[in-house]
Amino acid sequence: MIFFFHPPKKHAFMGKSIFYRMLELDLTGNAILLGASVMLFLALQYTEQHIPWGSARVIGLLTGSGCTFIVFCAWQWWKADGALMPPRILKQRTVAASCAAAFFIYSAILIHTFYLPMWFQAIKDDSAIHSGVNMIPYVVANAIFSVIAGIFVSKNGYFIVPAVIGMVIGTIGAGLLSTISQRTSSSMWIGYEILASAGIGMAIQQGFTAVQIVLPLEEVAIGTAAVVAFQSLGGAIFVSVGNTILQNTLIDAHVPGVDIQAVIDAGAAEFRSQVPAERLPELLDVYNDALRKVFTAAIPMAGLAIVACCFMEFKNVKDQNKKDLESAAKAREKREETEKAILERHRNSAVSGTTWGYGSRE
Repeated sequence: MIFFFHPPKKHAFMGKSIFYRMLELDLTGNAILLGASVMLFLALQYTEQHIPWGSARVIGLLTGSGCTFIVFCAWQWWKADGALMPPRILKQRTVAASCAAAFFIYSAILIHTFYLPMWFQAIKDDSAIHSGVNMIPYVVANAIFSVIAGIFVSKNGYFIVPAVIGMVIGTIGAGLLSTISQRTSSSMWIGYEILASAGIGMAIQQGFTAVQIVLPLEEVAIGTAAVVAFQSLGGAIFVSVGNTILQNTLIDAHVPGVDIQAVIDAGAAEFRSQVPAERLPELLDVYNDALRKVFTAAIPMAGLAIVACCFMEFKNVKDQNKKDLESAAKAREKREETEKAILERHRNSAVSGTTWGYGSRE
């Protein structure tokens, strides 16, 4: 950025004071959103520490978070175009659908990428490095099919097609991942990984493409930032939700002679040392069932992403590019006509001045 990015010298805030620029950042909106998020994540964190959902602390934090989010929405509406997330942009159908799809897609993908390595370590007794190697099919499939979807959109122009088809495939893959167990062969879980990741990879970038198509150039950055914000929110919430499901399922299970709390505290890689050898198979079944419930949470998220993608406008990237080129051409023609008119006016003025000068001398 330092060596290769050269921002334009002329910009909208040229000549404005630092205080004015700080006010334009909507610091109040940032503070309100930060407060709401902190309360939400604190509540989720407390549930992971075995504090009941019905406790005054958790209910109070969730209520406070909800009320603060309402205040944030009211503040954004009041600030209008000066808001952190301008309502005019978020109310645009495709932008709203892209934000919703990003939330659901990242909820599913973070559940997979966070808890699949845990499954490899806990159930397959793999090391942390080996579990990372086992995630390569997931990561590679996601990257490859994201590129393939990008090529498809550039060739055919329709971004909604890979978004919807991709999430249908991703939902099927998420469903298959929720069936894995100790007896699942390597070829099967690799196939499930590839299917889920390939589908998600096809859809994961389409929200950004959609935002660039439906918004004017000067608003694309705001729309893109909104999509990223919803991605981060979905991933953060559902990693915590997955952990809550895992721990609550383990706590509710009863394995004679096993201290479940010690198993949870030891973690996926070390809990075997806390269990008598004769109870290990039973505990592994319990642990696997708990992780399968976590993977099950990714299925409705992927399914809801399909619904969100269906609400995107069926627009063609090529048509929009053609409109942009035509608009640029018209603007250029208008500018050239204006320049010609100015030159003609100067020329006429010069001729008139010369004629008037000769007349006066005569």
